[in-house]
Amino acid sequence: MKKAIFISLLCIGGFTAHAQIPQPDPDTTAQHFLIVASIGNLQEASAGQLAVQKANLADVRSFGQMMVKDHTQAEQQLLQLAKSRGYNLPAAATGGIQPDFNLKNAGPDFDRLYVHGMLAGHNNTVQTFENYAVNGKDPAVKAFAQRQLPTLKAHLAAVKALDEKIKDQVAK
Repeated sequence: MKKAIFISLLCIGGFTAHAQIPQPDPDTTAQHFLIVASIGNLQEASAGQLAVQKANLADVRSFGQMMVKDHTQAEQQLLQLAKSRGYNLPAAATGGIQPDFNLKNAGPDFDRLYVHGMLAGHNNTVQTFENYAVNGKDPAVKAFAQRQLPTLKAHLAAVKALDEKIKDQVAK
């Protein structure tokens, strides 16, 4: 009998202790997704501005212009969404992104380095957005990810074509 009472007290004490420990927010994934997406938008727009200024190929400059336009627009939508849903994004995720140092100083190899970086970045971005579009918990953020996917997939297809074009030129 003493054992049963002792075990009961331990269980009650355990539940009480658990209730007093602050529990984590059950959906921190939406805020994390928005932070990652915001940083990505700013990086894409920044790199796109460099492409507009430094690219040798007209197609690369045009792709850069598209990155600036599309990612600036997506960033504005993202910030409105975050505000409406009560997600506080850190300042580092919403501004002050500096151009990539190696890309900024790429010289005549700019086009190849830019396209290579955009290819890797867009592969990762599409995967991140697909993951949240399927598994995300916040329905408004999930819908945002779903709406952005066609544009991101179009960017990926365009940069793949540019990558092949640059590979062909280097081979010649």
